[in-house]
Amino acid sequence: MNLFDLYQPLAAQSGQVAGVPYLLQPNFPLLLANTAFGYSEGALKEIEDRFRMAGAPLAFTVPERFDASELLALGFQPSASFELCQPEPSVRAYWTEHVPWSEAWTIARILTEAYGAPEWRFPFSQAVGKLLQNPEASGFVAYLYGNAVGAVLTYRGAAILAGVVPQRQGNDVGAGLLGRIHPAPFVRLAGTEAEFPGRVQQRFVRYSRPGQ
Repeated sequence: MNLFDLYQPLAAQSGQVAGVPYLLQPNFPLLLANTAFGYSEGALKEIEDRFRMAGAPLAFTVPERFDASELLALGFQPSASFELCQPEPSVRAYWTEHVPWSEAWTIARILTEAYGAPEWRFPFSQAVGKLLQNPEASGFVAYLYGNAVGAVLTYRGAAILAGVVPQRQGNDVGAGLLGRIHPAPFVRLAGTEAEFPGRVQQRFVRYSRPGQ
């Protein structure tokens, strides 16, 4: 699974240096839209300069088994882990509806609340609206007692973002979202498996400098 291709539509800038692709999105703190994918010594300085110019902290996201010794020697530390997973069917899938791009604000509200960044709702909603006008993308919203409480975005056959508002977590909303997009794979932040259960297929680790 190529994470660069999956998250490129949500980035404001993208490029490649010495074979290392990167994404930049200074308008909201989406980790996989603010990172380089892979690492090479020859690309380091130029990528670092581009991140600095964009006002974004430098980060590299690599497969779990990647030899990160050079990154560690440069002061980078693991700061987040992501898991590409296979979802399971769910009887709660009926809670979830396929919504048009005009529901971008609803999806952005749910996901920014889920990720603890409501202040980024407006710029994120613009990116979501643009993404959902792409025929390869879809948005789904989960409802509980008539309220929109969960959302998932898919692109090119994979779920790239899923979230449940904090007050409704633990009610199988996440499982319902995944059941709706089953059997498409999904990407989750490590540690969220209780809300978003699935079989791990591949892991990725984000390296950044402490304090950034």
